[in-house]
Amino acid sequence: MKCAELMRNLEIFAPLEMAESWDNSGLIIGDCEKDIKRILVALDATDDVIDEAIDLKADLIVTHHPMVFGSIKKVTSETHLGRKILKLIKNDIGHYAMHTNLDWTNGGTNDKLSQIVGLKNVEALRHGNNEWPEGSGLGRIGRLEKPLSLEEFSKTIKNELGLKTIRVVGELDRKIEKVAVCTGSGIEFMDDAVKIGADVFITADLRYHESQKAIERNICLIDATHYASENVIIPTIKKYIESVSNETDGKIEVIMSNVDGQVFKDI
Repeated sequence: MKCAELMRNLEIFAPLEMAESWDNSGLIIGDCEKDIKRILVALDATDDVIDEAIDLKADLIVTHHPMVFGSIKKVTSETHLGRKILKLIKNDIGHYAMHTNLDWTNGGTNDKLSQIVGLKNVEALRHGNNEWPEGSGLGRIGRLEKPLSLEEFSKTIKNELGLKTIRVVGELDRKIEKVAVCTGSGIEFMDDAVKIGADVFITADLRYHESQKAIERNICLIDATHYASENVIIPTIKKYIESVSNETDGKIEVIMSNVDGQVFKDI
């Protein structure tokens, strides 16, 4: 499959018009006419992931986070980013990112996390453009099948996401039924969760004063970590690419990265 055709398919799932204005989703590095036969899927195009792609002889790395956000005036070996870009180009490996458009789209990061934590009757926390596909929106809100204490629910999330520890804000014996989620750094949407009556808001990258505000607003918080809350989408991306490649003459081999990108360590 040509890279351009793959891009069209990926943008049916997560249209680029859904991406935030500051974002850089889409093809970051690569040739639209290149034949894509093997893809490595990861959350980030880190050095380890790029080396893994080279070892696998991958044609393309598809990630959630873009390797490049702002403008670049020089690509040289004098910067870390420059070295990564040069390494990809020298090894003829492209880089495609599905970032905030994958957060907004139906079936994207927030829907996957909602499914994993066991939410029912899920709706968007913040609705998007009316012209976007049905079900689009940022964050999700739903209900648990049966109420759990904050402690019980937090332990469930910890186990489901493979975390050794998890940070929680709120009384551990509080009953949790209505749950809001926003993968990655979503604390700016806490007010949306409060207005809709959520008992707890699951997101990541929590800070002290934001957590104080949550206590004042009578909402619990669970920090599922940026990596763990978003890495759940990797199998979905793999499955989607495999499904669209089956419909063409050239089937693509899709491999999920074995690199553990979790930067926080439990000691």
